[in-house]
Amino acid sequence: MLYKLHRYLNYTCCLLLLTALTAHADSILSKNISVHVTEMRLGTVLKTIEQKGNFYFSYNSSIVKTDSLVTVNADNWTIKEVLDHMLSYRFEYRETKNFIILRYAPLQLTIVTDKAATEGDSYSISGTVTDEQTGYKLPNASVYSHEQLQSVLTDKEGHFDMTLRNEGQPITLTISRQFYKDTTVTFLADVNVRSTDTTLKKKRSLLGYILSDDYSGVENTALGKLFLSTKQQIQAANLGGLIAQAPFQASAIPGVSTHGNFSGQVVNVVSLNAVGGYNAGVDGFEMGIIFNLDKGDVGAVQIAGIFNVVGGSVNGIQVGGLYNNVLGNMRGIQLALLHNSVKQNMNGLQLSALYNHTRGSVRGIQLGAIGNIAGKNSDALQIGGIGNIAQQKFGGLQVAGLFNYAKHLSGVQLALVNIADTSSGFSIGLLNIINSGYHKLAISTNETQNINLTFKNGNNKLYTIWQGGMRVDENSKLYSFGLGFGREFGLGQHLAINTEIGSSYLYQGTWLKTNQLNKFNLDFTYKVSRKFSIFAGPSLNFLYSDQRSPVDGYAYVRDLHHSFIRDNRNWTGWVGWSFGINLF
Repeated sequence: MLYKLHRYLNYTCCLLLLTALTAHADSILSKNISVHVTEMRLGTVLKTIEQKGNFYFSYNSSIVKTDSLVTVNADNWTIKEVLDHMLSYRFEYRETKNFIILRYAPLQLTIVTDKAATEGDSYSISGTVTDEQTGYKLPNASVYSHEQLQSVLTDKEGHFDMTLRNEGQPITLTISRQFYKDTTVTFLADVNVRSTDTTLKKKRSLLGYILSDDYSGVENTALGKLFLSTKQQIQAANLGGLIAQAPFQASAIPGVSTHGNFSGQVVNVVSLNAVGGYNAGVDGFEMGIIFNLDKGDVGAVQIAGIFNVVGGSVNGIQVGGLYNNVLGNMRGIQLALLHNSVKQNMNGLQLSALYNHTRGSVRGIQLGAIGNIAGKNSDALQIGGIGNIAQQKFGGLQVAGLFNYAKHLSGVQLALVNIADTSSGFSIGLLNIINSGYHKLAISTNETQNINLTFKNGNNKLYTIWQGGMRVDENSKLYSFGLGFGREFGLGQHLAINTEIGSSYLYQGTWLKTNQLNKFNLDFTYKVSRKFSIFAGPSLNFLYSDQRSPVDGYAYVRDLHHSFIRDNRNWTGWVGWSFGINLF
C-alpha cells in the first residue's frame, strides 16, 4: 500500500510540475513588458498593455475605475506585476484564451477541513470557511468541484459538507465568495493508478473553461429574480464568470437538474427543460416548455413556450412563445408573439406581433405589428403597423402605417407622418417634419389665383408642400387647397432652382363636381438672406374637370386660359407662371 502511494505521489508531482511549466510558458500574465507612464488614465494604460501583450482585458467598468490616474515605471516586469502595482493588489486575474479577466477581490479567505475521507464509492469533505484577517466565519461562500460539476454554499456558521464521487483521482475544491480571492484545495482520494489516463481523457473531452467579466445580468432581470432562488443568485455573484462545459443537461425547474445548483455555471451542448432551465449558456440546442434562463451566450437554436432570457449573446435562432430578451448581441432570427428585446446590437431578423426593441444598432429587418425601436446608429428595414423609432442615426427604410421618427435620417421614411431632428435622406408622407431642416412659408401669386399661401417642410432633397389659394374677384371667385412635393437644387450662396409638383382641388361654386389641378413649377430663387428669398418661374398646368358650366359669382377655369389640349371634354392644359417670396 505504501509503495502504491509513493508511486502515485511521484506520478502526481511530475504531472503537476509539467502542467505548471506548460501553463507558465503559455501564460499571458507571465509575459514581460516595459511600461513608463506618469499620471495617465488607467483605461489608457490598460489599452497600452493590451497592445504590448497582444491580448484583451475584460472587466466590469463600474468597478474598474478607468478614469483614475496611475503612475508606472516598469522595466521588463511581468504583466501580473504591472497589474498588481496599478490595482494595489485588490484584484485577482482569471486567464482564458486571449483574455485576462479583472475580478475585484481585495480580501482573502481560508478553509479549515474537519473531514476528508473515502466512504466506499463516495468521498466526503466538510469544513469551515473564514476570513483570513478577522477569522470571521463566512456564510454563503461557494464551495465547488468543477470536475464533477457540484457545489454547495456555506451555512451561517461558514460550515459546508459535500459528498462527491470517488473516481480514483485527486479531488480539487475551490472556494469563491464575492470580493474574496479564490482559494483552491486539493485532496488525495484512494487511487486506482491504471484508470488515471482514461479518466483524465474523459474529463478533458467533456470539460473546458470559459471566463467572462460579468455574467450577472440574468439574475438582475425581473424574470431572473422571480424564477431563481436566493442560493442561485448568491452562486452567480460568488463564481462570476467561472463556467464549465458539458454535453447535456435535463432539468425540471432551475436548481432541480442534472447539474443541481451548479447548473448556472455550465454551458451545455443540449439542454432540455421540463418547466424551465437555468444554464451558463448553450452551444447547440435548448428547449424549455415554459422558459429558458441563460447567463452567457446561446448558439444554434433556443425554443421556449413562453419566454427566453439570455445574459450574453445569441447566434442562431431564438423562438419565444411570448417574449425574448437578449442582454448582449443578437445575430440571427428572433421570433416572439408579443415582444423581442436586444440590449446591444442586432444583426438579422426580429419578428413579433407587437413590437421589437433593440437598444444598440440594427443591421437587418425589424418587423412588428405595432412598431419597432432601434437605439443606436442603424442601417435596417423597419416595418411597423403603427410606427417606427430610430433613436440615433438611421440609414435604411422606415415604413409605417402612421408615423416614423429618426433622430438623424440618412435613409427613407414612408408614413402618414414622418419626423426627424436632422435629415439628409427622404421623408415621404402627408406631413414631414424635419426639426432643423427646410422650413418655408411662401406667399405668391400666379396666372389663376391672386393669393397663394404655401407651407414647405422637409429638407433640400425632398420637402412636402401644403398649399391653399384664392382668386380675389367678387364676380369670379375661386378657392383651392392641395398637397405637393419639391426639391431644391443649390446654385451657390444666393441662387437655387426649386422643382415642385402638386395637386389641388379647385372650388368653382360646387362640391358635386371634380375639379383637380395638377401643377409642375420650375422656380428660380434668389436668397436675399437666410430667412428671406424671392422666387419666380414658369409652370405647366393640367386640369381635370367634369363641371360643364360656371356657377354665378365663381370663376370657370376652362375659360380663363388658352388650352394646348384640344377636343377633350375633361382635360385642359396651359403654361402659367408664379411669383412670390419665402419667409423663414
